[in-house]
Amino acid sequence: MGPRRRWRGPAAALLAATVLTGCGGAPDPVPGEMSGTVSPGAQRVSCAGTGPAVVLVHGLGDDASSAQWVDVHRALADRARVCRYDRPGTGDSPVPSTAGRGADALDAELDAVVRHAAVEGDVVLVAHSFGGYPARVYADRHPERVAGLVLVDALDPSVGVVRGTGAGSFEDVPMAGERLDLRDVERAAAAVEILPGDPPVVVLSRGRGASPAWSAGQEALAALSPRSRSVVVDAGHQIPSEEPEAVVDAVEALLDELG
Repeated sequence: MGPRRRWRGPAAALLAATVLTGCGGAPDPVPGEMSGTVSPGAQRVSCAGTGPAVVLVHGLGDDASSAQWVDVHRALADRARVCRYDRPGTGDSPVPSTAGRGADALDAELDAVVRHAAVEGDVVLVAHSFGGYPARVYADRHPERVAGLVLVDALDPSVGVVRGTGAGSFEDVPMAGERLDLRDVERAAAAVEILPGDPPVVVLSRGRGASPAWSAGQEALAALSPRSRSVVVDAGHQIPSEEPEAVVDAVEALLDELG
């Protein structure tokens, strides 16, 4: 993806949501999209376009899947090789055979998608909501594979998945068939306080209906890298479907910055 240049921007106070679910539905396919599976997890991966690699990471919930990214995927496919995927137990991916998948499992699954998207190169990770957890952990563990991140109203551990979803406990959090150990995933995300290599990070946050705690969490996300900038979007939590142009603009600006 070319040399990385310094990117400075203010970490502004942002507004965001208290819901972490993705959005369902069956949108029209992306032109030229090719789908297949990668292991572990027999995850369904759909890619379209050529150029620098971009991987889209969806949120959490009973209807969460990569379908939430279709509008973003379609708009970016003439600029980049864009891949979206269904984690095991969501969308078109089978339910995992064992329960208690933690941070290590999510990391291995995302790594398989990254390698499918970029082979030996690096990628831009675009993560919505709970998807910010695996993206954050992956960027910490594999800094050579991550050129930059766009965090789209992403969850910060200061809020936490229980409070973020409004659930009564970890066991009550809706997660389709993912069978995750959410405590382990959250611990791993919380351990990442600053990303190695100072990758550029764009924090997109909703401008409607945020709690003060979520807004503070968005500031914490911007502090993951000194090369961050923050954008408030006139939308609710579901920015990928409500205002996909905002995500597209952020990704394209990041690709321009990376060169």
